[in-house]
This record gives sequence, C-alpha cells and structure tokens, in this order.
Amino acid sequence: MILVMGASGRVGTALMVQLLRESRGALRAFVRKEFDAVRLRDRGVEVAVGELVLGRGIDAAVRGVSTLVYLVHAIDRTGDFVANDLEAARNVVIAARAAGVRRIVILGHIAADPESPSTYLRGRWAVERAFVQSDIPCTVLRAATIVARGSAPFDLATLPARRLPLVPEPRWMRGCIIEPVALADVVQALTLAIDDRDLDGRSFDISGPDRMALAAMAREWAGATGRRRAYVPVPLDAFGASAWATWVLDRRSPRAARLLLEAFRARQVCADPSRRFPLPQRPMSYRQALARLDG
Repeated sequence: MILVMGASGRVGTALMVQLLRESRGALRAFVRKEFDAVRLRDRGVEVAVGELVLGRGIDAAVRGVSTLVYLVHAIDRTGDFVANDLEAARNVVIAARAAGVRRIVILGHIAADPESPSTYLRGRWAVERAFVQSDIPCTVLRAATIVARGSAPFDLATLPARRLPLVPEPRWMRGCIIEPVALADVVQALTLAIDDRDLDGRSFDISGPDRMALAAMAREWAGATGRRRAYVPVPLDAFGASAWATWVLDRRSPRAARLLLEAFRARQVCADPSRRFPLPQRPMSYRQALARLDG
C-alpha cells in the first residue's frame, strides 16, 4: 500500500494521476478537506481525511501502508510555522512507526537549512530531520521552485508579470538565483524513489538546467504566454513593499506571502552535481517547463 500525504496539493495531484495511470496496486490518499476526498474517491482512490498538526486521522491512514510519500507543509495554519510543520511530521513519524511503515519518501526544499534567515526554510529542514532520524528508511528529495500553475512559489514568482503591465524589479528580485524545475521531472523523481529501495537513506536535489534570477523567471513566463510588459529595475531592495504588494495583488495572507517570498532570497540551486537525482534524462529547461503549463 502506498500512502500519499498532501494528495490534494499541486504536486500531490500530479503524482496521484501518475500513480493511477501506472495502475499501481493499493493506493491511499490523505487530505484535510472532505471536498478533496470526494474528488479523489470519484476516481476510485481510497482516501483518509485528517489533520496532521492536531494528530487526527493519522493512525487509520497509515494502517497497512508500506511506503509513505510526504508532500505536506503547514504554511496556511495560524501560529508558529516551524512548530506546526515539525508537529505534523512528528505525529506522522509516531503513527508510522506503530503501523510498521517500511519506507518514507519526503519532498522538501533545496535550500532548507537550520541557519537560514527564512522561517519557511528552517521549517522545511526541521521536517526533513524528523523523518531522517525516525529509524524508518527515508529518501529525501529536495526541489527548487516547481514550475506548475497552482504551485504557490511559482505563482508568486510570476505574479507581477501576470497582474501588472508595468513590472517593477526591485534589487532583491534581481539577486535571487533559482534553478526552476518542471513539475513532470519532480513527479518522475518521486515515482522512481517510491520504487527504488536502493535510494533509502539518501538525499537528492531536483532542479532544472537553467540558473536564473527571480525577475528573469517572470520575464520568461510573460514572453512564453504572450504578455507584453514593460520592466522597471528598482535600485532599492524593497522586500517589505513586495510582500505588501503580493497581498494586494494575490490576496494570499500577508504571513504566507512573506514566508514564501523570504524563501526566494536563498539560492535555490544544486551546488553539488553528485547530489542531483538520477533522472533517466536531462531535466527540462525552464522554457520547456513553461511550454507544458496547463490552464
């Protein structure tokens, strides 16, 4: 039995589609909302509904599971993000141990670091450590910004070009360096990790071949989608103004917007080629990933 936690998110949805396409055996999804559960059940998927931070529904969800795929973060909850993220992971670890789960595959962030000034990235590192130190064999995949409509970091990266005809480019956006990765490559890495026990106990980076600034990501997206925009480099850092503008343009909560934008200030690159996940082909370029965007 494979259990996907976070099955209603952008990566989780794509992974479930792939696993169903491959006609895997027993497959179970874990979601928070009954609405998402209904949609998955309509596709013939067994679904467990619960709340990881509060520890609800986890024991039933992990019963009979051999491989657990963890795609969850607690960014939309109130309270301390790191504490919430870590509490969710600990609750899953306790239940997984008791249920005899044999393997865990976790999707984390390529820039996760305990010393990061970004609260989001510190939380991602804490979750990663909780699973790695659980005594359950664990494979860690650490992705850069995933190019997919509905992926919150990617939506924020392209937000100015989506909403404004005159796009300001403050200094911090021109200095953020990212190797954006296609959703299809992330899903392929996850499915390969689910199948390969030889990857247990190891950590890999998943990133694309193009290294670019956050501002360049938005420009490329606008060009690929036919948006005509004018760009204005701003000599100031203006990070606080960017967080405020994100809330105005996107109506994401100010807290969530700041957490996600702060993560962009860390270099999202694979610094060590030996850590790249061994995909059977070269990862898609940013332009190739943009060409495959849906909707």
